[in-house]
Amino acid sequence: MKIVAVHTKAIKIPFFKGEKWSGGTRYSAPSLIVQIETDEGLIGIGESVGPTIPVIQSVVDKEFAPFVIGRDPMELESILHRLEEYCVNWKQIGNYGLAGIEMALLDLRGKILNTPVYNLLGGKVKQEVAFSGYIFIDKPEVNAEEARKFAAAGYTELKLKVGRDIDLDTKRVKAVREAVGPAMKIRIDANQNWSVPTAIKAIRKMEKYDLQMVEQPTRFDDVDGMAAVARAVDVPIIADEGCATYEDALRLIDKRACACFLVYPSEAGGILKARQIVDLANHAGVWCATGSWAETGIGTLGNVHMVASSRNFPFANDTHLKFMTGDLLREELVFNDGKITVPDRPGFGIDLDIAKLDRFGANFEREMVFYDPQDPQFQPRIGQLL
Repeated sequence: MKIVAVHTKAIKIPFFKGEKWSGGTRYSAPSLIVQIETDEGLIGIGESVGPTIPVIQSVVDKEFAPFVIGRDPMELESILHRLEEYCVNWKQIGNYGLAGIEMALLDLRGKILNTPVYNLLGGKVKQEVAFSGYIFIDKPEVNAEEARKFAAAGYTELKLKVGRDIDLDTKRVKAVREAVGPAMKIRIDANQNWSVPTAIKAIRKMEKYDLQMVEQPTRFDDVDGMAAVARAVDVPIIADEGCATYEDALRLIDKRACACFLVYPSEAGGILKARQIVDLANHAGVWCATGSWAETGIGTLGNVHMVASSRNFPFANDTHLKFMTGDLLREELVFNDGKITVPDRPGFGIDLDIAKLDRFGANFEREMVFYDPQDPQFQPRIGQLL
């Protein structure tokens, strides 16, 4: 069997409303759908997400595809090693493209062997994968109502974006806690928008509302600073932007800078690289959860198989699916009490709807992630004192 084509399609699915966070406001979920076709008619499906889909698409189409076409799809390790060598000087953007290629190859391998991908990753540890209710920056009463809806739907964990205004954030966390009661776990995420002293001040103001964890309070590259925050507060710290790669994870462990890694296959260069981070965390006594660049159901299923095949995901994971006005799957993923049942179909269990792919891929336009179109003067103040 040989690979005969690599097809890509840039798509963008609008959100029901803007997702306001410390770095801007997003109104859609852009991604790149990758399909790898063989001479026997089998097609593997993957998804690349990240900060700039047009660049990622060029990487996959122009740089990676020539090294993939003509190869045996079962030679996964050899193919990925060649692509990693090729993009060694532009690894960060290359990883986003690698993730989509690798996912499609894993999907293809599962179909060839007639087994779910979780069996290729070590076997299924759990039947369901939990996700958190995602809450973005808004008025306290609006966030409280959103929290009540997630609680009524059976979610047991919430994630609140913070980082623009400490006083407002404190009121929002208070309103959400009062709306859902003491049993709900509440995590906050500043997306690296606080300086070290500001992070300590902000967390101390909010921790009385029983925070589960605080995500990336300081700059991604200031490992010493985040370690200082972790020592100064009682709430566990999660590394997000600061934990993109295996090398990042090693530095964080060495400095004891966090208690949990937010793991992204998209940033690590694929599920297999992300699993290396997870295995390292497991040995170091660090928890894990998955992050989200706003994957469609395709990328979400990739995360589901990764989490389902690992012992080290004790918390709910991230997803933007509840904010999207549609999806690319023929039947959208069902959340029961905030959980997705792990599919047992070959590959990732992806049932792609080509009509939806064409519809959401028509007239694609790039949306800037670190930007707020309602406020052209807005500038993200990463790691600055607010």
